[in-house]
Amino acid sequence: MPFRPGFDDRWSGEAEFILGITRDIWEDRGIHTLKQYYGTDLVVRSPASVVKGNNGIIAATLATLAEFPDRELPGEDVIWSEVSPTAFLSSHRLLCTATHTGPGMYGAPTGRRLEYRIIADCYCEGNAVTDEWLVR
Repeated sequence: MPFRPGFDDRWSGEAEFILGITRDIWEDRGIHTLKQYYGTDLVVRSPASVVKGNNGIIAATLATLAEFPDRELPGEDVIWSEVSPTAFLSSHRLLCTATHTGPGMYGAPTGRRLEYRIIADCYCEGNAVTDEWLVR
């Protein structure tokens, strides 16, 4: 039985859903899972950009991985609150580590190792993130 109506039985709760999809997408390089875990009309807002739609998210993800192919994104903490019986809001802190080995948004490769934190605030419903605010 799912932890919440509309969510997959694989997940035992809100925090496990958020940490699990992050692991599937980033740690396991399951870029194809974005079509499953992110809503078709998703909007991701960050200080650098606003990306709309799943295809835009996939393109941004591939660009990031081209620039930082060894990027790791383990989750540290998740807090959440119920919006309705079928939806919840989450705030998720991650520690990102990566090496700048490819050209891209941050210029020519420097070979520098990076470590920084990310906060992702998500609206989740129907086994998917449908709205996200990101600070990194």
